[in-house]
Amino acid sequence: MSRAPPTLLLVEDDSDLRDALVEILHAEGHTVIATGTGEEALSWLEAHPLPALVLVDMWTPRKDSWRLLDALSHQPRLADVPVVAISSSEERHPAIREVLSKPFDREALLAGVRRFVHPLH
Repeated sequence: MSRAPPTLLLVEDDSDLRDALVEILHAEGHTVIATGTGEEALSWLEAHPLPALVLVDMWTPRKDSWRLLDALSHQPRLADVPVVAISSSEERHPAIREVLSKPFDREALLAGVRRFVHPLH
């Protein structure tokens, strides 16, 4: 019996970047749920098993990434899900385990993900 690939939850409002990140992470053996807002991510989290990791762009137009981080740090069910923030500045929040600084390349992305999640291949 084989294991299901680890699921990553990606929150990125830029559709081109979101699509590129999904492609890279799929190629690495992950299942990726991609949302454009923190609100969409929260809705997904309420209805599904927890992801292995949340990757969140901190500067979305509605700034709802901060609400997502608050939920991740305050709701017991979500508190242990690791979060990698994607940002052009150093972000601080109790839910953030690591910051992936923009601009970043493929290897930096994968190294950040691998610190928390091990792909199947």
